[in-house]
Amino acid sequence: MNIPLKDFIYLIRPAHWVKNLLIFAPPLFGGVLFTHHEVFLKMIHAFFAFSFASSAGYIINDLFDKEADSLHPQKKNRPIASGRVAESQAYLLIFITLAVSIGLSLKFGQYFILIIALYLILDVAYSYFLQHILIIDAFCIALGFVFRIEAGGVASKVQISIWLLLVTFLLSLLLAFGKRRFELASFDNSASHRKVLAKYTVNFLDTTLAIFSTTAIVAYSIYVVDRGLRGIIVTVPFVVYGVLRYMYLVQTNANGDPTDALLKDKGLFICVFLWVVVTAIIIHLNDIMRFLK
Repeated sequence: MNIPLKDFIYLIRPAHWVKNLLIFAPPLFGGVLFTHHEVFLKMIHAFFAFSFASSAGYIINDLFDKEADSLHPQKKNRPIASGRVAESQAYLLIFITLAVSIGLSLKFGQYFILIIALYLILDVAYSYFLQHILIIDAFCIALGFVFRIEAGGVASKVQISIWLLLVTFLLSLLLAFGKRRFELASFDNSASHRKVLAKYTVNFLDTTLAIFSTTAIVAYSIYVVDRGLRGIIVTVPFVVYGVLRYMYLVQTNANGDPTDALLKDKGLFICVFLWVVVTAIIIHLNDIMRFLK
C-alpha cells in the first residue's frame, strides 16, 4: 500500500482525537481517574480504542464526501478528494483501523464494543444521508459525543450522571450548529459542498447558538450544584467564558470548527486547560492532601 505518510496521518485525523478525551470525563467527575493507577491506564487504553474507531469513521466520511469535497476551497486538497489516495487504499485503511479498535476494545467487554458499533453505524448513516437533513445533521454530531461519554463510563465502571449526558449533548449541539454557522458565512459556494447548508440561514443558526449556549451553561451549573462537592461551583465561569469565546469565534468568522478552534485559539485552549486542571484539583482535593502528608 503506497500511501505517503502525511496522507495516511491526515486520513486517520489524529488531531481530531482530542474529541475522544471526553472518555476521561466519567472517571474524572466520578473521582476515580487519579486515585487508582490502573483506572488511568485503562482510560488511555479506551481512548485509543475509540480513537481508531473514529478514524475509520473519518475515512468513511471522506469516501462519501469525495465529490462534494472536490468543490470546497480547502477540502479539495484532501487525499481522497484530490485522488492521491485510491478508494481501494482507503477501504484497506478502514479495515486496519477497525481491527486495531476492536482488538483494543476486547478488554472492556461486549457493551463497550456495542457502543463503538453504534457510533460507527451512526457515522455511516450520517455520511450516507443524515448529514443532508436539516437539524438532524447536528443531532447526529451531538450523539457521537454522547457515545464517547458512555464509552468512558463503561471503561471506568463509573455510573454516569444524567446531567453529565445532558450537558454533553447541549454543548455538542452548540458546537455543531456553530460549525454550520461558520461554514454558511465563510464560503460563497458553501451549499455546493454541503447541501444541507442551503436549508439553513444565519439568523436561524444565531438563534440556535443563543438557545444552546444558555441551556448548556444552566445545565452545567445545575450539574455541579447537584454533585454537592464544595468549591466546584468555581468551574462555572470557565464554562461560561469557553462558550462565549467559541460563539465569538463563530460569529466573527474567525474559526467555527470546534477542533481547530480549541487547538489554534489561545483563549479557548487556555480556558479549557484551566477548567480541566481546576476541576481535577477540586474533585481529587482529599487525595492530593493525603499524598502531601
